[in-house]
Amino acid sequence: MATPLSVIVTTFEWPDALEAVLRGLASQSDPSFDVVVADDGSGPETAAVVDRWRETFPGRLTHAWQPDEGFRLSQARNLGAVASGGSYLVFVDGDCIPRRHFVAAIRRAAVPGWFLAGKRVQLSRKLSEAVLRDRTPVGGWSTATLVRRARRELDPWRNLTPRDRRRPWRPQLPDFEPSGNEYGFLMAMHRSDYERVNGFDQRFVGWGDQDVDLAVRLRRLGLRCGFAGPRSTMLHLWHPTRMTGERETWWLLQDTIESQRLEALEGLERVSPFPGTVSPARSEAPSHR
Repeated sequence: MATPLSVIVTTFEWPDALEAVLRGLASQSDPSFDVVVADDGSGPETAAVVDRWRETFPGRLTHAWQPDEGFRLSQARNLGAVASGGSYLVFVDGDCIPRRHFVAAIRRAAVPGWFLAGKRVQLSRKLSEAVLRDRTPVGGWSTATLVRRARRELDPWRNLTPRDRRRPWRPQLPDFEPSGNEYGFLMAMHRSDYERVNGFDQRFVGWGDQDVDLAVRLRRLGLRCGFAGPRSTMLHLWHPTRMTGERETWWLLQDTIESQRLEALEGLERVSPFPGTVSPARSEAPSHR
């Protein structure tokens, strides 16, 4: 029997991008998973997108919404985990489109004793606009098609190739570490491991470091980090750079690194039992984060 798997998509006020991600999930070669949209306070346009896709994901699409009280990505992810039904959790960003065999690749790599991180290719502004405007199904394109039709619109396109052989079923190879220490756009792990380290630390408010913090604690638990292969490589939609300068959360990460702590100080235990689908009604939407 296949491992029950949940894909948790974080989003904030970019409904067109969320729609592209849900379109990619709807075309998966392995359809045995549920979806949670972990929403950090978006308005009614995002709720409308979720509602439109419920028929496509009958009984397996949940909208886990929290009020907009600043950049609370860690809490949104924990809320999504509580709302999900799978014993294996896959966290993806709402601006990263999964390829057609993404879920199949993740499921194959869901090996005990490991968590997963990933690679991505940056779609150009031109290609990203086409994907959003014309609903171009880039997630369903094969590697050959992507390279043939859009090689100049992908950076780096080599992340779509199988040159990197690090996999959880090849433990003699080194652990995988994502480029730039960027774990957050794709992290996957067994729910039991996630719960053991108390999930994401909700003290991380603002952009950055919450994903690295979790990776540090998972490794301290004794897990290794693996890569599920190029089929798991995400297609990242272009957007303006969101944050510059010093990260306010840096000192929290240093505290975790210097400690011997496994569990988040403010994690899953702070999340109330999920009450069900919430469809917010708001007249104003804050700017995209």
